[in-house]
Amino acid sequence: MTKFTMPCVVLSGGMGERMGGFKQNLPFLDSTLANFQAKRLKNCFEYVYFSAKVPIVNVFGVETILDSNCAFQKDSTAPIFGLYSALKALQSDIFVLSIDAPFFACDSVTLLMEQASKIKSVFAKNTKIHPLLGIYRFSALDSIEAQILKRNFKLMDLLKLIGAEFIEVSVEQTRNLNTKQDYEEACRVVGFKG
Repeated sequence: MTKFTMPCVVLSGGMGERMGGFKQNLPFLDSTLANFQAKRLKNCFEYVYFSAKVPIVNVFGVETILDSNCAFQKDSTAPIFGLYSALKALQSDIFVLSIDAPFFACDSVTLLMEQASKIKSVFAKNTKIHPLLGIYRFSALDSIEAQILKRNFKLMDLLKLIGAEFIEVSVEQTRNLNTKQDYEEACRVVGFKG
């Protein structure tokens, strides 16, 4: 399989309060969720990065782009800061996926990549829109910065601002590990006793 050259950024800046700790450190299969995501995404992408407030330990040498420190970020774990930092650091369009979406497969990545136009950002949708599963264009950086300056950290507002498009993907692939129950169910699906 040919790997995509667009960088993939795994947003991992949340504190994981509902999970009792950082999600990237959750045991998953034979390692951690961070290692699981790094391994599988390196099969789809030439370049994979984590985005977080602290470096993410992983055995695959995936570099962490540290979230920019700014006055508005103080106690916020809003993903918009990770988007801003990643776009600013990489100076290119990026494919974004959240650390807690372990079922989003390479075939759905391909679907989004094939549908992406040169001027639009494109994201997964099904019963809802998924602003952390898709493509942010580098041209969105100014809009993100303006939204941060207005202290509006809502990604749905950002998607409207950048004229995002949406592609239908299965609900199963967009499942997130938001709670301990979600995590336990995901472990059952992959046959892991977490």
